[in-house]
Amino acid sequence: MFTECVFVPGTINIPAVALGIFTGGLLMKRLKLSIMGAAKFAFGTSLIGYFLSLFFFVMSCENAKVAGITLPYNRVAGVSYEERSVFSACNSDCVCSDRDWDPVCGENGITYVSPCLAGCQTSTGSGKNTVFSNCSCAVAAGLSSGNLTASVGHCPHRDDCDRVFPYFLALSVITSFIISLGGTPSYMVLIRCIKPQLKSLALGFHTLSTRTLAGIPAPIYFGAIIDTTCLKWGQKRCGGRGACRIYNTTAYRIAYLGLTMGLRTVSFLLCILGFMLLKRHLRREERSAHQVANGGAELEVLRKEEVLASNSDQSLRTSTTDYNNTERETRL
Repeated sequence: MFTECVFVPGTINIPAVALGIFTGGLLMKRLKLSIMGAAKFAFGTSLIGYFLSLFFFVMSCENAKVAGITLPYNRVAGVSYEERSVFSACNSDCVCSDRDWDPVCGENGITYVSPCLAGCQTSTGSGKNTVFSNCSCAVAAGLSSGNLTASVGHCPHRDDCDRVFPYFLALSVITSFIISLGGTPSYMVLIRCIKPQLKSLALGFHTLSTRTLAGIPAPIYFGAIIDTTCLKWGQKRCGGRGACRIYNTTAYRIAYLGLTMGLRTVSFLLCILGFMLLKRHLRREERSAHQVANGGAELEVLRKEEVLASNSDQSLRTSTTDYNNTERETRL
């Protein structure tokens, strides 16, 4: 199930993002968007995707029922981050290690960290077909007083988790498509707002800042936040902490989505600042264009006046010459 949750969303979202980028460029061409229009279009699609992403907070599954971690042995609801919580009176005689991670699914629907911590005394079969018997902790759950068994592996989640997954995929695809619609317009805003001689430098700085502020540190702080939701850490053979065995799914969802939405909120504030600077830039260009237009008109008027003055002088000279010639002829 874990592999499916990782593989399927990525496989479906990639075509949605590619189609969104292409469609965004096509819409920009058809609508003939200006710089401000492209900026508003990109901001609008990102804002719609932001609000759609809020629905991810309500799409959740309950924590898996793991004795001593998400469900105490007395079956009182609660989550424990304590390593010693996996021990109970039902497995106190088994001399178990809290470092082992070999989960088994009890007949009562509860997962135990290991057969030893489930209080199992005997086993039959081998490999994945191993069945553990006489599990005292399963009996202590109060569901039965008989010989409860446990099988290798986690107990399956409830059916409602499987029902939520298709809705999650659909919302993920729609959100990815809408957000990617603004990819091409936002890139064109970057290109159009920069002077030709500075475009190479600006694109290089944009790529550098994206890698430095997002690509490199994001896995670090996202990983640090996610690690705080781990309920059971594995142990390396040579000592030291290994990979996380089980997460608090509720805390994981809130931490991951909360950090994502927080970063996007900050990006919207920066977009508003960008809008203000863009408006100022466009007004400055309009004033410059208006001044150039007015200067050109004034220059055209001056040229016309010079032409008229030149024609007047030439006409006056011609008239004077004709008058002088007539005067000479009269004297003769």
